[in-house]
Parts: sequence; C-alpha cells; structure tokens
Amino acid sequence: MWSAVFFLSLVVAMDPVRVGITALLLSRPRPVANLFVFWLGGMTAGITVSLVVLLFLHDLALPALRVAISTISSPTAAHIQVAIGVLAVLIAARFWARRRGPAAVSGADASEPLLRPNTVTAPGRLSIRERLEGGSSAMVFVAGLALGTPPVEYLAMLITILASRATVGAQVGAALMFTLVAFTVVEVPLIGYLTTPAKTLVVVRGLNEWIHTRRHVVPSVLIGTVGALLMVTGMGKV
Repeated sequence: MWSAVFFLSLVVAMDPVRVGITALLLSRPRPVANLFVFWLGGMTAGITVSLVVLLFLHDLALPALRVAISTISSPTAAHIQVAIGVLAVLIAARFWARRRGPAAVSGADASEPLLRPNTVTAPGRLSIRERLEGGSSAMVFVAGLALGTPPVEYLAMLITILASRATVGAQVGAALMFTLVAFTVVEVPLIGYLTTPAKTLVVVRGLNEWIHTRRHVVPSVLIGTVGALLMVTGMGKV
C-alpha cells in the first residue's frame, strides 16, 4: 500500500499545471503568503475528502470508487480526453502565434507586458489567470482546492488504501502522505523561506526574471504541455 500510494503521489507532484501555478505564484508579490494559501487549499481538500471516505464511508466507498475509476478509464472518456488535449494544443498554438505576431504589439510598447495583472476583461470581472497573477488569496485557495484531489490518481490512491487490510491509522497516514508529497513543489520553496530566506530569495528572483523575460512564451508552453499530456495519456487508454 505505502509504495503504491507514494508512487501515485510522485506522479501528481510532477503535474505541469501544479508546477506552473507554483512558478506563477513565486513570480508575484507576497510569494510566501500565496504559496501557503495555495498549499493550505490543497491540503484542506485532500485531507478532508480522505478522512470522510476512510472514516465514515469506508464500506460504501470502495465499490463506488471502482465504478468511478472504471468510467474515467473507459474508451469514451479516453476519446474525450484526447479531444480536450487537441483543443488545448490548438489554443496554445494560437496563443503563441498571437504573442509573437506583429499585431500583438501594434499600438503599444513591445517592452510592456501584454497582459497586465489587473486588466479588467469584463465589468467588475477578472479572468482566473489574472486573479492568480494579481495575488487574489481567494482564487489561490480555490486553485489549491481544485488541485488537491486529482481525479484519476486520487481515486486510485483511495482504492489502493481501501483495498488494503491496514489499520485505520495506517490508512489515514498513507492518505496524508499522498497529499504532502503531491504538494512537494510548493513545500520546498516554503521550507526554503523558513530556513534560508536569503538564498531562497535569490533563487526566486532568478526564477522571476526568467519567467518575466519569457512572459509571452510560458502560458503557451504550459497549455501546450498539458494538452500534449492529455493526448498521450488518452491515446494510451484507447
């Protein structure tokens, strides 16, 4: 049980969306506070759902989770996943073309960011990305909640734990380990700030500069990477 849960948590820790949001938060003001809120959201979702399932729904959860993961792994779901992946790649390619095209800088200074953190896209509304860039604690927390229970890996983790004959304490401990390891990419810089703030600040500033000089490329790469991964994993299930 422990080795299987640990492997699943490593897979989740390398999720490009999780890494991308972490890098984005590191490049914005108040990185420590934002990272902590993001981590808190993920831990809240992951641990709360695990405790409810393992402590209160133990006898009912295993059959239901098996059906759920079977549905997610079905050929129909795989085709949908591939379609979403293709769409994401197309969006990334279009975004890349617009950013690099002459129209992207017409009428504006090319040295200025093309998407400012506080740009209003509709009356009184900001996009999700803009709220994250602007340091909205509520949106950062929601992003952590959303990533705290990745559908396939989280269901597989719960099935592995429920199917084992370990004690309740061991099962809860394994679920806690899964959530902690899954957010390693957030925990490492947070611990760095607490132990060696000066060195961590240098690293973060370097990352911030690297992201800033590539601010027109990073979104395209992140979206394209997620799309490519969806396509590959989806085709592997077809």
